[in-house]
Amino acid sequence: MTNQENRSTILEYIFRNAPVARSTIAKQTQIAPATVTSISGNFIQEGIIQEVGAEDNTTDCSPGRRKILLDIVPDRVYAIGVEFTSRHIRFSVCNLRGVAVLQSSFSAKETDNGNITDFITEKVKAILEENPSFASSVIGIGIAVPGHMDTHQDKVITNSSLCPQFSGEVLRKRLNIPIICENNVRCMAFGRYLFDASSPDTFAYFHVGAGMFCALIENSKLFQGTNYYAGEIGHTIVNPNGKKCECGKYGCLQTYCSETWLLKYCRLLYESNADTILPSLKPCADDLTVEDISNAFSLGDTLVGNYISTALKYLGITVSNLAIITNPDKIYLHGNLFSNTEIKEELMDYITQQLLFVDDPSDQTVQILDYDTYAGALGAAAYAIKHFYISNI
Repeated sequence: MTNQENRSTILEYIFRNAPVARSTIAKQTQIAPATVTSISGNFIQEGIIQEVGAEDNTTDCSPGRRKILLDIVPDRVYAIGVEFTSRHIRFSVCNLRGVAVLQSSFSAKETDNGNITDFITEKVKAILEENPSFASSVIGIGIAVPGHMDTHQDKVITNSSLCPQFSGEVLRKRLNIPIICENNVRCMAFGRYLFDASSPDTFAYFHVGAGMFCALIENSKLFQGTNYYAGEIGHTIVNPNGKKCECGKYGCLQTYCSETWLLKYCRLLYESNADTILPSLKPCADDLTVEDISNAFSLGDTLVGNYISTALKYLGITVSNLAIITNPDKIYLHGNLFSNTEIKEELMDYITQQLLFVDDPSDQTVQILDYDTYAGALGAAAYAIKHFYISNI
C-alpha cells in the first residue's frame, strides 16, 4: 500500500477500535509495526490522534511495559450531514465521534418554491454564520438523498417531487465546501459502521420508512452495486396476487410494509366509515400519522391490527430470507413503526419462526434499533468524514 493508503487504513482502524495500542493496529491491519509507529507519531504531531493512557493489564501477569493506547481527537474538525425526503429536511453537525453539536429539522413544505437546492443552501449558510465556533472547522457536507444518486447527470433517481430541483454541483459552487451525495439508507448504514464500535465489519441495514431499502456493509466497505436494483428490497415480491405497486409489479413488499402504503390503507379505512377507531384519533384522514396507526394497533383496532400483522409476516419472511441468502454478521432493522413494543415483539416472533429450522438458540443475527429521526443526517456526516478526512488525511 502507498503511504496515503496506510495512513487512511490506520486512522479508520482507530476510529472503529479506539482506544487501541499500536501493536494491535499493526496486527489487525497487517501493516508493519515500524510503519504504524511512524504514522501514528506523525498523527500525534498533526493533532489528529492522541495518547490516552496505558492499557489496563491488571489481569495480565506478563512482564514488560504497559501498551500506550491511541484515540482520535474528536473535536479537531466537524462535518455537516443533510437528509431530505418528501416529508422533511434534517441537518446534523457532528464531531468525529458522531456527537451532534447542532441538529435541526424542517418540514418539506417549508421549501416554499419547492427548490430543495435553494433551501439547503440557505440553511447551511445560516448554520455557518450563526456558529463561528465550529464553522471554520467544517471539512465537508454529506447529503443523504431519497433514492439513487446519478453523479454523471447530477440528479437523484427517485419518485420524490423534491428531487428534480436538487443539484449537488450547484451546492458545491454556492457553498464552496466539499460535498458528497449518497442514498439515505446507505448513509445510515455507514454512520452505524463508523460511529458504533459494536457493529461488525459485515452487516445489513434494513430501513422501513416512506419507502424501504436495505444497505450492506461488506468487509468494512459500503456495497454500491452496479445498477439501481441494489438495495431496493421493498420491490421484492411477497404476494404475486397483491396490489399494484408504483413500480408496475404486483405484491411488492413495500405495498404492505412501507409507511406510505400503511397510511394509504388506513386513510381508506377512515374514509369508508369502517369499524375502526381511527376517526377518534384525528379530525380527518389526511392528518393520520404512523404514530396514530401504531396507537390503533395497541388499542385493539381489528382492521388495523390484521393489516399490520400481515405486513409484519411478510417483513419477517423477507428478513429471514435475507439472513439465509446473504448471511451477514448482523441485520439491523430501523423504522418508526418498530417504536411500538408490541409491533416489535410480533415482528421478532415471525423472524424467529422462519429461522427455527436452524438449531442455534444463541443466534443474535437480527436486531431492531431504536428509531432515530436523525440517522440519515448523521450518517451523511459520517460519509463526509470518511471521504474528506479519513481518506484524505
